[in-house]
Amino acid sequence: MYEYLIIGGGVTGITLCKKLKEKGIKNVIVLEAQAEAGGLCTTKNINGHQLDIGGGHFFHTKHQEVFDYVFKYIPESEFNFIPRVSKLKLGETTIDYPVESNLWQLPLKQQIEYIISVVRNGEALGAPEPKNYEEWIRWKLGDKICDTYMIPYNSKLWGVEPHDMDVDWLYKIPRVNVEEVLQYCLERKQDVNKFPAHINFYYPKKGGFQRIFDALYADEKENVVLNTPVTKLVRQNDGSWLVNDKYTAKNVINTSPWNDLFEALGRPAALADDFAKIKYNRIVVSLYEKDYDCNWHWRYVPDIDRNYHREFYIHNFAADSKPNGIYVETNVKRYNGEESCVGGKEIYHYETKAAYPIPVIGHASAIKNILAYYKDKNLFGVGRWGQHQYQNADVSMFEAIKFVNNVKA
Repeated sequence: MYEYLIIGGGVTGITLCKKLKEKGIKNVIVLEAQAEAGGLCTTKNINGHQLDIGGGHFFHTKHQEVFDYVFKYIPESEFNFIPRVSKLKLGETTIDYPVESNLWQLPLKQQIEYIISVVRNGEALGAPEPKNYEEWIRWKLGDKICDTYMIPYNSKLWGVEPHDMDVDWLYKIPRVNVEEVLQYCLERKQDVNKFPAHINFYYPKKGGFQRIFDALYADEKENVVLNTPVTKLVRQNDGSWLVNDKYTAKNVINTSPWNDLFEALGRPAALADDFAKIKYNRIVVSLYEKDYDCNWHWRYVPDIDRNYHREFYIHNFAADSKPNGIYVETNVKRYNGEESCVGGKEIYHYETKAAYPIPVIGHASAIKNILAYYKDKNLFGVGRWGQHQYQNADVSMFEAIKFVNNVKA
């Protein structure tokens, strides 16, 4: 009998495995559904281009223990440390991200329209905080930014209507300070120290983002069983779990989407409504060859007449990638083959099995109920999928480390 069985061999699952073994718990097994481990942290080399098939992956973290963990297995010297250059397309103009700090880069007439809208946002006027995404984002940023950027962009990304989305995931968006917006426009510059996300990031000098995963995975391969989707999870009379009628474990940690386990768990009636609120989208990552001379790392594209929502300029962050590679992310519902507006020719595309957890209304209480129900049965959820949160790789690693820190050896 295994002490721990981990579902999913992505960065969360492998981190859990490593940390459990470091704690002295050696009897651990990881079941991975695909032919290769890595999940969204996989990189494919296509015609000399490093293509991160999970979309944009860049390494930075606010957690020192994650830096320590990663740099233990892949030295910091094997990374380039890169000042972030992210852009946003608004109509025919490309400006720096975030939009509210860089309205001054727009033509004057548009600046005035946006500033008036920002000044009149509901939060600044003291209006009560709304409960769905569309109303909340209008309250937060004003109608103009909402209509030209936030609503079309997020509709394209998530693949659901904005009024069906919850607001609990929006804590990352800082309060819009109207005085600062006006100051940026007058001074024609932004304060990068108030950037809403990391202003620098690490990226491996060679091998794409998967180089990080490979370094973590190297010592764990013997603990991973590939090509093994979990199709049956049955709790035994002694409290252990029988998985796929083959593997028995005292504890199971799920790092895969919970809704993919609904059938395997016997369609638990008491949680049916909660499982129904656990949804994810899928994206297509499309690789194009096109010459470019900008220094951008990525650009957000909210234009509704373009199917994709984000562009990545690969060589600008992946030094070992050919200089003319661009890839774009498109929600699978919108993907319709090569898009002429990108320029160049699509030479490859990849469809993810699962990309982002969708924050539909009620999802937070649903995952809370699922985790609470199974915790007493020694079935846990960790990481982007296990906790059903929009976590970057560093946060999923942090959650795995935190989970194991609370395990009694």
